[in-house]
Amino acid sequence: MIKIGVIGCGYWGPNFVRNFYKIPDCEVVSVADLRLERLQYIKSLYPKIRTTTNALEILHDPKIDAVVIVTPVATHFEIAREALLSGKHVLVTKPMTRTTEEAKELIELAKRKDLVLMVDHTFIYSGPVRKIKEFIDQGELGEIYYYDAVRVNLGLFQNDVNVLWDLAPHDFSI
Repeated sequence: MIKIGVIGCGYWGPNFVRNFYKIPDCEVVSVADLRLERLQYIKSLYPKIRTTTNALEILHDPKIDAVVIVTPVATHFEIAREALLSGKHVLVTKPMTRTTEEAKELIELAKRKDLVLMVDHTFIYSGPVRKIKEFIDQGELGEIYYYDAVRVNLGLFQNDVNVLWDLAPHDFSI
């Protein structure tokens, strides 16, 4: 049983809690957010999950194996770094960090500690994208020379990153 802590409970955080809650081999132990109303929302849905306004409680809890980071991008590096230093596996929403240097540091730290560091790229796990990859891998589409993507919905406006950093990772990951 893998025990999970979720840090950040805004728009996407509750989705991670719900999805991990449904997995038989996972237990969502704790959720952290600075906003009490968001924690009360989680508590109303999942009364057994511990909630806290202090993310360090999750990062330093020896019972928690993995941390999901669903916070503003500007906080990703510090939280992920602390989680890895605390021996936790990390799933962080995209973009992983603000800079390439920060990303490289986290990757190296995860390698040194033999921990999983994963970036949530939603679309690469979707059925249609996986099917297209299967067609490509089997050579059914021939050699790919060009890929085009069109955004029909920009989603939520992100205050801490520009639209390229917010949306382009989806297309690049696909």
